[in-house]
Amino acid sequence: MPNLVNSQPICSVVIPTYNCLSYLKQALASVEQQNVDKLEVIVVDDNSSDGTWQWLQNQQQKTPHLRSIKLSGKGPAVARNIAIQQAKAPLIAFLDADDIWLAGKLQRQIEFHQAKPELSFSFTDYRHVGENGEDRGTCFEFWPNYQALSQQQKGYQLKPDAAASLFAENVVGTSTVMASRTALLKCFAFDEQLPSAEDWDLWLKLALLGPVGISNHVDCEYLMRDGSESSKSQLRIKAMHIIYQRYAQAVKQQSPKALAQAKARIATAEAELYNEQSLRLSAIFSRVQALYYSPNRRRIIETLADTRNLLMLR
Repeated sequence: MPNLVNSQPICSVVIPTYNCLSYLKQALASVEQQNVDKLEVIVVDDNSSDGTWQWLQNQQQKTPHLRSIKLSGKGPAVARNIAIQQAKAPLIAFLDADDIWLAGKLQRQIEFHQAKPELSFSFTDYRHVGENGEDRGTCFEFWPNYQALSQQQKGYQLKPDAAASLFAENVVGTSTVMASRTALLKCFAFDEQLPSAEDWDLWLKLALLGPVGISNHVDCEYLMRDGSESSKSQLRIKAMHIIYQRYAQAVKQQSPKALAQAKARIATAEAELYNEQSLRLSAIFSRVQALYYSPNRRRIIETLADTRNLLMLR
């Protein structure tokens, strides 16, 4: 990649990181392998203790288009927002430190945005990968409303009724997103006051602001770390309720059905939390709620499975 000290970048890559140095090296390598000229890479180190900052200082000596910012434990929303404020390019691409981009991702996305400058943001399909490298399937394959798209000819298209669609099913992987910096600043980027799910909130704001692009290219590998904390699940569910109330009226104008689908998704998240807490009866109640709001085969299977597990404990 050429020296870009005195040239205007066409895209700024924003990477927040915290104690993720081994993965961060892979993420940055995947950016370099995109072979895109006029690129700016901003890594925000949120007070890591694993040598990340020192390593970044050394890398900057060899990589003129790499910039680093040091924070003191502010969280990913603040980290991304500061990088957006300082970015020099009209397009912002997000990448988490433990994810990687696949070949051609950035060039395809930049070309789509340049052809359609009115876009607020775009996103792509991605693959879930376990900590041992096992393939856990793609995002679009999992979500019922996107399964048909995953089988179509690969390419970008505009997403109709994007706000309603993303309200019903938040399929957007942050590491696949490219957004207009102007649009991000106009909607104040990530909400730093939300307890969680600030990414879903931002995609909805952007979708209500302007057109959204979508690609069924599998352009990213998303690392799924095993294990979860109930406290994080509780914060996410709290945030989901806040976001539901925030956008329900606007989304209802596009698709009343999307409201029921969002309620079903929240009920499913509550059922999973209750199962983590061994509250089996409450989990079944939430499963039935989800089934009532938006019935499908997967929810029937989940409800039956939880019911069977409860009966086996008796």
